[in-house]
Amino acid sequence: MDFPALLAENIVQGFIVGLIVGFVVRVASKAVRNLLILQFLLLKYLESRNLLIVDWHGLTNGLLGQKELVIGEAQNLFDTVVEMGVFGGALAGGFLLAQRIGK
Repeated sequence: MDFPALLAENIVQGFIVGLIVGFVVRVASKAVRNLLILQFLLLKYLESRNLLIVDWHGLTNGLLGQKELVIGEAQNLFDTVVEMGVFGGALAGGFLLAQRIGK
């Protein structure tokens, strides 16, 4: 097994995948942001016309007690990324480069 070649291959693959994911996230996040803003405005408009009743306090009740679950899942995700090693680092590098190029 040629370890340096395998290492270089993982770095290149991770960097390319990270670059592509970075560009996709940048474009998709703008589209999702605009869609969410439009939906919120429509929801508030319908509520102001009394066509829709929204229990805003009830929407957050399920999320308030889930702090430990969210922290645990974030820690598991972080552990997984650390274990990926070189590929994860190259992926992050490509993603960050895509974010900088897009500005």
